[in-house]
Amino acid sequence: MRIYTVATTSILVACTGFAGCGKTEEGLPASVTTAVSRDFNAGDTSKTAAHYTDDAQILPPRHPVIYGKAAITEFFESNIDKYISFGNVTTWSAVHGDLGIEQGTYNVRNVRLGVDAESGKYIRIWKRINGSWKLYRDMFSPDSASTQAVYVSPEEATPAPNPTANDSTAK
Repeated sequence: MRIYTVATTSILVACTGFAGCGKTEEGLPASVTTAVSRDFNAGDTSKTAAHYTDDAQILPPRHPVIYGKAAITEFFESNIDKYISFGNVTTWSAVHGDLGIEQGTYNVRNVRLGVDAESGKYIRIWKRINGSWKLYRDMFSPDSASTQAVYVSPEEATPAPNPTANDSTAK
C-alpha cells in the first residue's frame, strides 16, 4: 500500500508542473477549430499558414513531414484551389494550460461537381502563444485505403456548396 501512495504522490507532483496540468479548461472554441478551413476556403494561403506556429509540423499520410512555416505555406499554395473546399467537424477537444488537443473529422469537396473527394479524421495539437491559439502539430488520415489527388478540370459542372465547410461542434 505504501508503494502505491508514494507512486501516486509522485505522479501528482509531476503533473502539477506540466503545462498547467491541474488547470483544466473547456475545449477549444469553434472560432479556433474552424479558422483553417475558413481561410483555406477563402483561398488565402497566408492567413491559412498563419494559424501554424513557426516550428509546426503537418504529418500527412504516406508523405514526409511538412516542417516549418515556409514549407506549410508552400503546402497550402499547392493545395488551395477555388474549386476545392475543406470542411472539418470537431468531435472532441480539451485544453490544459497553454496546450489544446482537438480530434475530428474532415472532408474535401469538389465544389464544381458537388461531391466529396475525400473524407477522414484528424488530430491536432494547439499551443496558446501570446493569447492566440496556433497549430503545433496537424495529423490527418483519409478513411479510404487509397486516395487520389483531387483535380478539378475547367469543364466540370457548376459549383455546389460544401455542407460541412463551416460546421463545428466543439465539445
